[in-house]
Amino acid sequence: MKEDIFIYSDLGTTPIKRLTGGLNTTGESLKKLKDFVKETPFENQLEEIRFFKYEKPRFVAEQIYALEIYTIETGKPLGDELLIRNFYEQELRFIKRYFIQYQFLYQYYQLDACDLDHLFFVRGAKPSDILIPEAPGLDPVFSTSCDYLFAKFMAYERIQDYIMDCLYGQGKAYQSFTSKKGRSLTWTGDKSNLIELAYAIYDTLQINNGEVDISDIIDWLEQSLQVNLGRYYKRFSEIKMRKNISRTRYLDFMVEMIVKHMEEGDGFQPQPLKAVSGSKLRP
Repeated sequence: MKEDIFIYSDLGTTPIKRLTGGLNTTGESLKKLKDFVKETPFENQLEEIRFFKYEKPRFVAEQIYALEIYTIETGKPLGDELLIRNFYEQELRFIKRYFIQYQFLYQYYQLDACDLDHLFFVRGAKPSDILIPEAPGLDPVFSTSCDYLFAKFMAYERIQDYIMDCLYGQGKAYQSFTSKKGRSLTWTGDKSNLIELAYAIYDTLQINNGEVDISDIIDWLEQSLQVNLGRYYKRFSEIKMRKNISRTRYLDFMVEMIVKHMEEGDGFQPQPLKAVSGSKLRP
């Protein structure tokens, strides 16, 4: 699905064709996903929660993102830079208001909390006293109270990044670090590998005797290596969910390479970590 969406985006076609192509692709994928869920019952509640909290929202988020980007591209004023800037800033304010409106649930999403998962991501469960927006076309067999909302959070965060890129280039200005040899150092590997490393540094209390937040370490790495690790907490959640490869794949590879270096000495040749087929976070 993501490959097809990328093809539509990369062809440089008109916004309406990109929208139509994206919606058709995501619609077909969601139909297949729905059929699969109907034909293949979940083994237990944990599997059901995992699907509706992480898997389905990723598909729906693509639909929401396609629609919203189309609205932004076609609604953007032409010519005047000040009008364009005001337009983008208004869109950012709308997203911020949405996050504030559902602040409790957005924080739950950001923190990857799990205490209320049995109410939010189990079909038929109805949480009380919590503001939850109405979801369009709610199918009790293929929907829970919060899977659409989480999809919207995912999409809106991507849209926020898109608008920031439009306003400020890469959305963040980094101060280049240069080595004594005059080389500018930039992280060129998979971002998920650097996030693994960041959490390893944090969990082993290697900086300030542990008196530091993970956000401080992320910011330090971003500034030093000129890389954007936005939504690192969600990426870390995806790392924790790995099934077909080790959850500490990069750290395992580091151990393997340094042991090999010790054994081979000066004859050692550094090797890159091979890309995983289907990986979402490529270099």
